[in-house]
Amino acid sequence: MATLEKIRSKSVLLFVIIIVALLAFILGDFLTSGRTYFGGGTTMAKAGNAKVDYHDYQARMNVVSEQQQRSQRQADSDELSQQVLQQLLLEKMLKNEYNDLGIVVTDAELSEALTGATPHPAAQQFIYGMSQQLGLPAPSGQAVYDAMMNPQKYGLPAEAGNQLKQYWAAIEQDIENTMLQEKFDRLVAGLFTANELDAQNLFNDVATTRHITYAAKPISSVTDDQVEVTDADRRAAWQQDMAQYRLTEPVRSIDYIMVRIEPSQADRVAGTQEVENALAALNSAEGTDMVAANSRFVVSNATAPRSQMTDKRLQAFVDTASVGKAVLLNNIGDKYTLVKLLGKKNEVDSINVSMLGRADGGSLDSLLAEVNAGKSFADLIDGQNIGGQDSTWTTLAAPGIPENIKAALENNALGTAFILSDTVNGNPVSTLYRINRRHAPVPVYEIATIDYTIDPSNETLSKLSTDLNTFVSNNSSAADFAANAAEAGYTVMSGAVSNSSSHVANATDSRPAVKWIMNAKKGQVMPVYQDNKQTYLLTAAVKGIYDGEYLPFDADLIADQVNAKALKDKKAQKLIAEYAGKAKDVAGYAKLMGVEAQNGDAMFNAPMLATLGYGESALQGAVAAAEQGKLVGPVEGNNAVVVFVVTGQDNQNREYTFEEYANQFNRQLGIGGRRPMQDFQRFTLLLGKNKVENSSLNFIQGFGE
Repeated sequence: MATLEKIRSKSVLLFVIIIVALLAFILGDFLTSGRTYFGGGTTMAKAGNAKVDYHDYQARMNVVSEQQQRSQRQADSDELSQQVLQQLLLEKMLKNEYNDLGIVVTDAELSEALTGATPHPAAQQFIYGMSQQLGLPAPSGQAVYDAMMNPQKYGLPAEAGNQLKQYWAAIEQDIENTMLQEKFDRLVAGLFTANELDAQNLFNDVATTRHITYAAKPISSVTDDQVEVTDADRRAAWQQDMAQYRLTEPVRSIDYIMVRIEPSQADRVAGTQEVENALAALNSAEGTDMVAANSRFVVSNATAPRSQMTDKRLQAFVDTASVGKAVLLNNIGDKYTLVKLLGKKNEVDSINVSMLGRADGGSLDSLLAEVNAGKSFADLIDGQNIGGQDSTWTTLAAPGIPENIKAALENNALGTAFILSDTVNGNPVSTLYRINRRHAPVPVYEIATIDYTIDPSNETLSKLSTDLNTFVSNNSSAADFAANAAEAGYTVMSGAVSNSSSHVANATDSRPAVKWIMNAKKGQVMPVYQDNKQTYLLTAAVKGIYDGEYLPFDADLIADQVNAKALKDKKAQKLIAEYAGKAKDVAGYAKLMGVEAQNGDAMFNAPMLATLGYGESALQGAVAAAEQGKLVGPVEGNNAVVVFVVTGQDNQNREYTFEEYANQFNRQLGIGGRRPMQDFQRFTLLLGKNKVENSSLNFIQGFGE
């Protein structure tokens, strides 16, 4: 029946389309409830000279909250809230940069982007959707603008014009921001245009293959007990990769315990018995009142023919069940689904109709006369004031269809045109119908679906909480927390938390716990936190606090990684010392190493070298720099210590031209007009060596406060 409603509720649909179009421009999120604190000011985040004020943040949240509600989207509010905060910070950073660089979008540019012959791509969805609703022969930003200023001309109420103005202003702002970003991207891209050296190096990388003969001794041939790794070794390994350990904001390392609040075995026995009792009651009495009174049972009714049932088990049920019969349809884990057949009758499932409606709500008598005189519905639809469908299939079996319309469509003769009236949002609406085809009536079933979930009892929750609180009381230091967890039956996991963290680990609704951790001292253990939905219990111990420019080499967050690198390097050094200078050619080294000499190829843009595996950038560099015919090594690779000689090279019959490889270089750069920059690229570029100061935790209520 949705097709029938399309014409009868045109004004409502108009605004829905507008809202949907806007979703392309506004990031969805909604602000979690909680009090705010302004004692530390209203700055939620800053980086350099860019600041995000709480009031700006709240205003954005109000907008996107409305979008969330209208779109009925489900989202992790904490995660998206932090994304929006970062987006606002990026916008502030960009705005400062625009001002410094003199980047502007003129009124003429903005007008052309929205109402010109070729609208800006970011505006096309909005313009297309609105043009369709206005019945325009072709999408036109100018006509949409005209409708906004002169709604009556297009059969729209004045209020529709006012709302359209609001949406237009939002679109206009988004388009302006997009155009500013595009100008910025093009400017940045211009700073990274390939020169002759860039083009030549790229040609060498992608077109040149160097042929090598080599001997490789796997680093894994040295066991861990054959070398000793010192702090100096670890520091040296850390320094080689220290760029990846840079901090953009303070971080805390934690051990944590997360206990899922799940039903106990006793809860499941009791729940199963309750389901069995409900099923018996459903089969012994009419209707579903006997279970609907229990809030743990969720009852929903639906009416549909068999053809609309996608569940084969439900199809099998209605094929054989008598009215009043109830069965267990499905059981997955702690979730049960019962169904009961409440009624069965024959109704028209499929009907093909033609429809016409007037946007101005005027009389349809003249249109009816024209239809009866032989004029087609398609010829009467003008896309302006008269809209409709020449031929569309719908169903009369769905609930909610007004009885007068249902009866008329079910009983009137084929080919008969008639006018029916209804009320939409308190306003009378008339529609002209003609019945073209009607399938024979089919059985239509009224079915009650009863969902039941076994939830943890209060006793179960109390025991889980008491046990974890007891553990925390008895292990109030980070060391004891980690050492004694297994004996108490808990699994300790490790993680990292910052002010920007949406959660602790994967625990939703845990920003209050993040706040506690970021305010804690090293070694402290967090009191037990329970989420609002009572799905988990959480506690954590603060192992490390890192506020510097880099994570130190001995930070627990990277200690294993750094130690593995140092251990590999130490093993490689041992092998190099063992073989260096002991042979005069590859064959001699192969004999010393106890391996076979091999031939291979090195392409400098490939992720692997010969048969040595992936991640061999150091070896690839050595091969590229080597003099042809000269023995090189032993040198350390990622997987082996290698001795090699370059025996030749070719360019795969490819010729070098500056234009080709300069263009390829620019494309690979991936910014500007060649490929739009991503927000993370802009953010990283503008952030530079600044740190993000995220104060958003000051604006939520921490637990225990």
